[in-house]
Amino acid sequence: MVVTVKLSKVTKTFKKGKRNVEVLRGVDLVVERGACMGVLGPSGTGKTTLMRIIAGLEVPSSGEVYFDDKLVSTSNRIIVPPENRNIGMVFQSWALYPNMKAYDNIAFAVKNKGEETRKKIEEIAELLDILHVLDRYPRELSGGQQQRVALARALAKDPSILVLDEPFSNLDARIRDSARALVKKVQKEFGVTALVVSHDPADIFSVADVAGVLLDGNFAQVGSPLELYDSPVSASVARLVGEINELDGVVEGGKLRVLRGVVERRDCQDGNVKVGIRPEDLRVSETEVQGMISLGKVRVKVSSYTGSSFRLVVSPLEEEKVELYVNSDRPMPINSEAVLLAKPEKIKVFKNN
Repeated sequence: MVVTVKLSKVTKTFKKGKRNVEVLRGVDLVVERGACMGVLGPSGTGKTTLMRIIAGLEVPSSGEVYFDDKLVSTSNRIIVPPENRNIGMVFQSWALYPNMKAYDNIAFAVKNKGEETRKKIEEIAELLDILHVLDRYPRELSGGQQQRVALARALAKDPSILVLDEPFSNLDARIRDSARALVKKVQKEFGVTALVVSHDPADIFSVADVAGVLLDGNFAQVGSPLELYDSPVSASVARLVGEINELDGVVEGGKLRVLRGVVERRDCQDGNVKVGIRPEDLRVSETEVQGMISLGKVRVKVSSYTGSSFRLVVSPLEEEKVELYVNSDRPMPINSEAVLLAKPEKIKVFKNN
């Protein structure tokens, strides 16, 4: 039975030597039944600890964890042990048994090993395109096939919750996109509540319906992946969900001044601010472009090809130490000068920390 996961004021403290280290700090979270939640954050911020608490592998120092309305963990006490939470887990390492064939790895956690289970495993294997490798050992499988076996093992339990911890990090870059698409497809077809933990925003954007950025032991922002990308609440969140150029700016009388540009920003208080502009929201041109504002003249320092577009590194003429990244549809000569343009509605303004 698929469930809603709810965390209320969850904290987790570990003892390191003579001091206590608080990894999670009063986390509130709801993952709705059948939704896929992505948790994004740098290493050491508590992502894996959060996942382990939901799975029942760690006990919260304080706070409560509910599956639907059922309390499964509370302060320093696990009420429902992990083996009774019906959680399917896919680890970063995939954790396949090397001496067992793919079919046996998938069937390992299933209590009923009868004909009905065999049929179900074969149906899952067919969906994941691994039906033809069920009689092979893990060492005989590619990385992508091993990942699919691990995913099939998690799904064969009919899990209430599917938890994936950095599920794509061990895959070659060329097959990550197809693996992400497959996980998204399978999660929706099975209708299972899912939690995906990753440090890579591409994982979260490809798979999750809703995402949260975990910083310093709590969620800095929760929303759709697009909300996090387009409307981050801080420069720290903006950095984690995608590349961004950061500049100093000042707001005065409802106008934002950044480099040589002026933008209407009546939603901001007067004062010094941090300005963020993503590379795709900038353009270098010899002429004005409708709907964009000029930030002044720049000099091209680097012009490279990324495989799908060109990548420029430019510096304002009056601030050579400032370097900005700009996506471009064409290369430009090194040391050439042009006007830097920005989409005004895409300029992000953050408070100075």
